Amino acid sequence: MNEITTEVKNELEGKARDMLSQAQEMQIETEIQNSQAATFTASLKAEIKRRKKLLEPTKEALDASKKAYQGLVAQIITPLEEITELVTSKIGSFVQAENARRAELQAKEDVRVAELQKKEDERVAKLQAKAEAKGKPAPDIIPQIIPQRIIATVSAPAGTTFTTYWSAKVTDIKALCAGVVAGTVPENMVMGNMPALNSYAKINKVEGYILPGVTGVKTMGTSQRG
Repeated sequence: MNEITTEVKNELEGKARDMLSQAQEMQIETEIQNSQAATFTASLKAEIKRRKKLLEPTKEALDASKKAYQGLVAQIITPLEEITELVTSKIGSFVQAENARRAELQAKEDVRVAELQKKEDERVAKLQAKAEAKGKPAPDIIPQIIPQRIIATVSAPAGTTFTTYWSAKVTDIKALCAGVVAGTVPENMVMGNMPALNSYAKINKVEGYILPGVTGVKTMGTSQRG
């Protein structure tokens, strides 16, 4: 029966912590860094697969103790899956931002080429019109095709999918509260910090008004000594 020893478990947990630190410190600002992150993600997935295989004998041995097996999964596999999600999220942010930047550059390039092509077409048209005005045969001139630079997009690792999540960040609590007072913001958008308010009431020991919109409430409890 090949069970995971405490020594092996500690080693795998240590490596997972090292990988987490590497993922947290990772900056993806260039295509090279994006490629390195993709390689790191691939190595994480391979390591997850290896660890799952490593756990197979343990899983079989722990059929009578499913909880113990789930604990091992949480300790040595789940961290790597979370790290994979972290790095994938960073890759996604880079790919989206970088492709948006490149799309903007491509749009500028398209405008540049269109303007140059228009000038070239106008140049040839003027030469032909000038010859026609002099009663001469129109010159057999074909407008030069202005070469266009195609800006390649950045690709995410194969099999990678991205999901967009939205969340809120309060940047001005006073403005938010003012909105509640004005009736432009629903009251349920602001909740009192009850742990802090309860601590304040405990310190002041006053029934009734203690803060605007907050009253102190005294209740009695019982305790019994053994």
